[in-house]
Amino acid sequence: MRIIDTGDKILTGDNHPQLKIGDKLYIVDDRKSTWDKIQALQSDDTVENKDEAILILALGEEAVKEICNESITFSGHTALTFFVMSAITGEDYEELRRAAKNAKN
Repeated sequence: MRIIDTGDKILTGDNHPQLKIGDKLYIVDDRKSTWDKIQALQSDDTVENKDEAILILALGEEAVKEICNESITFSGHTALTFFVMSAITGEDYEELRRAAKNAKN
């Protein structure tokens, strides 16, 4: 399992990646079936809050409620989304951020 520490540390574990936020670990569902659902969400214009729906698929509703409480900043929420996508795809967090920034320009 791969553990991705949001402090830029990557540790190796058993099967699924995990995000370390503070001193708590959150398992990221990186199964292909979850990736397929995320892909479908991204092209579904009827889904209002796609980022939150993606986070729920990847982390579970309980974890998202715990992490995305009233005190999370916009930049923190954005970073969380990129960390989750990095954990699922195995791509580097910084590269994903750069690619998204370049796509906007």
